Amino acid sequence: MARILSIQSHVVSGYVGNRAATFPLQLLGHEVDVINTVQFSNHTGYNAVRGDRFSASHVLDLFDGLQTNGLDAYTHLLTGYMGNSDNVRAVECIAQKLKHKFPQLTFVVDPVLGDDGALYVPRELIALYRDVLCPLATLVTPNQFEAELLTNTKITSLDTAKSACDELHRIGVPNVVITSAVLDSASGDHTLHLIGSELCLESGAKHQFAIAFPRLSGYYTGTGDLFAALLLAHYATLAPQFAALGALARACELATATLAGIMQATKLHQESTLVNVASNLPRGSRPNAMVRGFELRIIPSRHLISNPTPSFQSFSI
Repeated sequence: MARILSIQSHVVSGYVGNRAATFPLQLLGHEVDVINTVQFSNHTGYNAVRGDRFSASHVLDLFDGLQTNGLDAYTHLLTGYMGNSDNVRAVECIAQKLKHKFPQLTFVVDPVLGDDGALYVPRELIALYRDVLCPLATLVTPNQFEAELLTNTKITSLDTAKSACDELHRIGVPNVVITSAVLDSASGDHTLHLIGSELCLESGAKHQFAIAFPRLSGYYTGTGDLFAALLLAHYATLAPQFAALGALARACELATATLAGIMQATKLHQESTLVNVASNLPRGSRPNAMVRGFELRIIPSRHLISNPTPSFQSFSI
C-alpha cells in the first residue's frame, strides 16, 4: 500500500483534479492525503466558475503542518494543476523535503499546461516544469501538446514520440507516458496512441511501447487527472513485482482499460440526457446541461476501477 500526497485542483461539483484522483487511488488500496491548489465550484468548462486560487504560501503552510505533526511519511507524491510559477516552486520544495526523508519517493508529475494547441497556464510554466520538476520526477504524464512544449519536438509519428520521450529521459525522467497523441499514420483522428518509455538509470536498458485506442467524440474533462491517478496506483503495486523493465507498460494497459470504460459509460450517460452535442464549441459557450452530461462517471463505474480488464494491449516500438 502506498501513502500518497496529491497536490492539484479541487472542485465542489464534478470530477477533475483531486476529485478525480482520490477515490480511484483509495479504491485501489492506497492511502491518499490531498492539498488543493484551487477550490472552485466546478471546472472551467462551465459558463461560470466561483472560488479561489490558493497561494504558494497556503500550500507550504499546509505541508508545514503535516511535517510538524509527523504526518509526512509519504511514499508517493502526485501533482497536477499548479496554475502559477509560485506553486510550481512550492511543489519543488515539498518534493525535495519528501525525498530527503524518503529517498525512494516516487514522484509522478502531470504537467498540466494545456491541450489541443491551447495553453491553460502562463507560458513561463513550461520552462519551470522542464527545468525544475521534471529532473525531480520518477514519472511524467504529458499529453501530446504538453510533451511537444516540454521537448520542443513536434509529435507526428511513433518515431517522433520516441524522440520526445528520449528528450525527457535526457532531462532526468526515468519513466515517461505521453497519454494521448494523434499520429499522422493513424486512421484519421479516430485513433489515439499512448506512448510510453521506461529507462533503467543503472544499466541504461530501455523499453518503449505504445497502446492504440479509439478516440471518443465529446467534451470530457478530468481524463488526464484520472489517468495519472490510475497509472500511479497500478505502478505502485506492480513495480516491486518486476525485477526488470515492464511494470510501466502493464500499468498503462490497466489504466487505459479503466479510463476507456469510464469514458464510454460517460458517453452513454450523456446520450441518455437527450441534450444535443454540437461540434467545436469553445469553453464558455457550451450549454451547462451538456457539460454536466459529460462529467466522468467515476462512481457508477467503480467496478471498472477495481477490476479492469485490459482490452488494449501494449506493443514494443
